[in-house]
Amino acid sequence: MSSGPSISSNPFNTTLTEAEIRKKRSRARWRLALIFLALVGLTGLEVYLLQERSSISDNIPVLLLFNIILILLFLLIVLIVRNFVKLHNERKSRILGSRFQTKLIVAFLTLALVPSILLFFVASKLFSYSVGNWFSFQVEDSLQQSMEVAREYYSYVEKQSHFHAQQLEKQITGNQLYRQEKRVDLDQLVANKVVDYNLGALFIYDNAGQLVAARTHPDSKLNSEPEDFLSLIRASTGDERISEVRSYRGENYLSVLVPLTQKVEDGSTVWGYIVTLSEIPKSSLMKIGNIQNMFEQYKKQSLLKLPVSANYYFTFLLITLLILFSAIWLGIYLARGITIPIQQLAEGTRRVASGDLNVRIRLDTTDEIGILVTSFNQMTGELQENRKRIEQANEDLKSTNFELERRRNYIETVLENVGAGVISIDKKGLVTTFNNAAKRILGYSKNNPMGSTYKDAFPPSFHDPIRQMIRKMSRENSRLMQEQVEITLGDAPLNLLVNLNFMLDHSKKYLGLLIVFEDLTQLIKAQKVAAWQEVAQGIAHEIKNPLTPIQLNTQRLKKKYYEDKVTFSKVFDESIDIITQEVEGMKQLLNEFLRFSRMPTPSPRATPIHPLIKDVIRLYEGHEKNIRITTRFDPNLQNLFLDPDQIRRVFINLFDNALDALSAEGNIIINTWLHSDTGRVRIEFSDDGKGIQPQNREKLFLPHFTTKKRGTGLGLAIVSRIIIDHNGLIQVRDNHPRGTTFIIELPVSSSQDIPERVA
Repeated sequence: MSSGPSISSNPFNTTLTEAEIRKKRSRARWRLALIFLALVGLTGLEVYLLQERSSISDNIPVLLLFNIILILLFLLIVLIVRNFVKLHNERKSRILGSRFQTKLIVAFLTLALVPSILLFFVASKLFSYSVGNWFSFQVEDSLQQSMEVAREYYSYVEKQSHFHAQQLEKQITGNQLYRQEKRVDLDQLVANKVVDYNLGALFIYDNAGQLVAARTHPDSKLNSEPEDFLSLIRASTGDERISEVRSYRGENYLSVLVPLTQKVEDGSTVWGYIVTLSEIPKSSLMKIGNIQNMFEQYKKQSLLKLPVSANYYFTFLLITLLILFSAIWLGIYLARGITIPIQQLAEGTRRVASGDLNVRIRLDTTDEIGILVTSFNQMTGELQENRKRIEQANEDLKSTNFELERRRNYIETVLENVGAGVISIDKKGLVTTFNNAAKRILGYSKNNPMGSTYKDAFPPSFHDPIRQMIRKMSRENSRLMQEQVEITLGDAPLNLLVNLNFMLDHSKKYLGLLIVFEDLTQLIKAQKVAAWQEVAQGIAHEIKNPLTPIQLNTQRLKKKYYEDKVTFSKVFDESIDIITQEVEGMKQLLNEFLRFSRMPTPSPRATPIHPLIKDVIRLYEGHEKNIRITTRFDPNLQNLFLDPDQIRRVFINLFDNALDALSAEGNIIINTWLHSDTGRVRIEFSDDGKGIQPQNREKLFLPHFTTKKRGTGLGLAIVSRIIIDHNGLIQVRDNHPRGTTFIIELPVSSSQDIPERVA
């Protein structure tokens, strides 16, 4: 018998070795052998001591049960005392679970104490009642009266036999039938009286023990010899009457011996004996015997009333104590079965909290506690694996952070040294990045613009352009936009090329705004100077060309005037015509430049683009060149917000350039697409003419640049100016297999803001 699981020195290694298991089994076998020997020895000693005192020594199973209870009680007391000592020491040492063990033991004791005491008292009362009934006055009086009845029955039969013998004695004595000569009469008297008195048999002996007369009842099975009653005669002394019960062939008879006396001078003398046999019914004799046996047994057991009662009371007390101590031991066993794993779990938790994740609890059980221990071991295993992964992740994170820090430093260095201004604003409107170039361009004099609002960080003139660009990006559902804006710092204008970008994370969540801008003021000034220099050179070249024939014709007029006056009039008319023609050409050239420089601001309105293109196409129907014009219009494209007169001029210029590039015949294809996601329209104007040289594409939209023998070079410059004024974009590329394609992109929105032209 075990007292429950015990705490080993190492609570995390409860698995026993083979040697420990064999040693434990050997100790258990020795204990069982000692218990068995104690049981046999104690039972044998009790049988020996009680065999002469009472019949309880014959009831071996009762003694065995009593001894088993006694031994179990002794073992339980030893175990409980041992565990209580352990529990006391654990409570003094404040070991985890000792208080819980105490509560559980008290609970089990309380649960077992009340019913056990109740059972003890109820059983005691029932036993007392039963014993009282067994040994009650009524039972004893009934047995006593039964014995009296039996005795009276015997006395009655005996008295009747004595009476019959006396009557017979009187007749024999009175008639002197004891004489030898009257033996015949004596035999006749005996024969008659056997029948009259309903005797089983009748024998008459003389004083010497010799049979004088004998007769057996005709219905009797008695077959006795006279010698059978000699013992009664020898036992009789004087005139004493003797009676005893005898059995013959399964029948019971009462034998009564009565002496026959004869009076003499000095008294009386015995001259013979009468023996009568009276039949007793077998059932009556058995009942009388049972009554006698019961009465004798009752007398014996009444002597054992107090020992038996004490024995049963003591047995009840042992059983009650056995239940109580079993409950205590069960409470201890269950408490230790719970608290020891809890102690192990607490120790394991403490070690896990201290950082030791190698701890494992080994407990051979499959109940809920075992499930809890298994879950703890799984948890520590997962924690150990997670810690390894975390440590590896930390190492990777350190390496990543180091790399990120290096890249951040590099990016900050780049941002601080880049010539473009870079500003980032979070979704709350606070500045998170403001590099040196931004400070320099915007003339920022504060020490630290970081964390301030964009209204405080930006010049007031920079607010509206940024807002307009944000509105356009929202309308066009675009993340990126580039525009050239003009702001004022103090009294000086500032031209900026601004790139605006919405910053989104991987889930498309808005993070803030990124503004990248460059100062184009000096560049635009330089470009204007260079452009006007190139225009001036072109104008000078175009003016120089007609000045040469004017000069030559003037010299010719002078020469003819002095040398040949006869033909002077003819030469004069020709020279004047040439000079007039060249002057008209110069005038036309100046008018073209004047119109280019004075191009009006667009007046946009909702205009259907496809009918406008068709109107331009009708102008070139029936042209001397065999030109095939093909259109592929997007049916989803309806109205655009534009200036129809300026856009018509764009398409006329494109048609003119295409016709100049085509030979006697060719193809012109016009395609339109509506991009709903960006809110823009794409128009492609393609021809299969001779195309444009790659080195000339960059100069194609500059004023005065032309590849024609005659022309001002302002047509495509005007086209580019109109498209830009409409917030659009124009590009040129090769058409396959040959020719040129002009690509125009225009916004669809009817609320587009047409920017003011920068001078």
